[in-house]
Amino acid sequence: MIRKLVEGAGVIEELLASTKEAALQEMLAAAQDAGAFKGSARKVLQKRLADREAIGSTGLGNSVAVPHVKGDGVDGITLVVARCHAGLEWQAIDGRNVHVLFMLVSPSEEPEAHLQCLRWIAGLARDTDFRRFLLDAGGESAIRELLIEMTPEEQA
Repeated sequence: MIRKLVEGAGVIEELLASTKEAALQEMLAAAQDAGAFKGSARKVLQKRLADREAIGSTGLGNSVAVPHVKGDGVDGITLVVARCHAGLEWQAIDGRNVHVLFMLVSPSEEPEAHLQCLRWIAGLARDTDFRRFLLDAGGESAIRELLIEMTPEEQA
């Protein structure tokens, strides 16, 4: 499942956004472009993402944020990976700016798969070498190859 998630992921080599709100919109657009949902679901998902951030930041620390949302009208679990070398203020748990972002968009009826993907992402977020390699990767294909390399064997 994880390998399929990575192969269909949206990749943003460098976010254009300079705020959390703009980054969420840019990443949600990439999820839509990757086929996660039709346009009619976008407004509801955008609101759910904003509401989730208002409850508590998805900035995990170590310069990583993992905004995630479940909703009706989502066709399948979709991952968007984005980099922001300049860093974004995200109210992360450690107070540092965010440079690596993973957005997970999932159907409401797949909570266990959503959690499994979040566990995998959390493992990546804790890996210092992975974070450095991701920031140094030379383009979309290199980012995707790195993610595939980090896919657990049982998930390949």
